[in-house]
Amino acid sequence: MTLQLLLTLLLGGLATLDATPVAQTLLSQPLVTSTLLGLLWGDAHTALAVGVVLQILAASTTPLGSRTPEDYAAGGVVGVGLALALAHGVTLQPWRDAAQLAGVFAGMLAATSGVPLIKWQRRRNEGLSRWCERELRAGNESALGHASLAGVTMAFAVGVALCAAWLAGGIVLLRPFVEHESLRLSRAWTLAQPLWMGYGLAQLLHAFVQRRMTRLGVFGAAMIGAWLTLVMGTP
Repeated sequence: MTLQLLLTLLLGGLATLDATPVAQTLLSQPLVTSTLLGLLWGDAHTALAVGVVLQILAASTTPLGSRTPEDYAAGGVVGVGLALALAHGVTLQPWRDAAQLAGVFAGMLAATSGVPLIKWQRRRNEGLSRWCERELRAGNESALGHASLAGVTMAFAVGVALCAAWLAGGIVLLRPFVEHESLRLSRAWTLAQPLWMGYGLAQLLHAFVQRRMTRLGVFGAAMIGAWLTLVMGTP
């Protein structure tokens, strides 16, 4: 389990990098990271069950005006990773359902708590850009590379630190709660399933009305694929 946790933290740093200064591919999306974590932990069902919900929530966050959207790149890794850690080695379904519900809420809270860190990173990057401009005017041609490396290192470190803090705190604090309240949490998770799926369908309809066909196709295909995987079951 230790190796899985370390690799989960590494993925959290890479997902944060993808969401900010490097690449900006689909690696920062919860459904992608949940698929990778499911393979890593050998529990695709738990990973996708949490990843689908966090992906729906991530798709509904829009940076309107100067609003900073929630950090579902790190939040997705935290939520899925925590659910996998809590359900690791457990065969009782109520416990596993409770772990999934705990993972969803932890991912939501982690994504929200990441907003101040994103704003802090932006201020540091602004400072790096001003320093880089001064150095370039002074004839230091290597300043651009140094500033880029510093920004990448900072983003990766913030992602790893955020995931580590939430995973450590979640495992220590939530494991006893999940163990003793697994039946109630399992019922709550079952009742919440139609709400999550309805919210996801609403996002698809919204994308269709706005004629965002690429987003509609990608998001819809991912949702259907994950749903089929969960319905068919995975070992």
